[in-house]
Amino acid sequence: MTPVSRRTLDRIYSALLLAIVLLSWGYVIYASTVAARRQLRKQYNSGMNEDL
Repeated sequence: MTPVSRRTLDRIYSALLLAIVLLSWGYVIYASTVAARRQLRKQYNSGMNEDL
């Protein structure tokens, strides 16, 4: 295996860290939209049932 320069390792680690951060933010955004949809569905379903 050939030796890798310090600059190349820094770039690889930076890209890996950026990918992890983007994936985690994507999960947070996805989870919040799912929770918001669930809350809206619960709110509107309970409102319709009270009208009947």
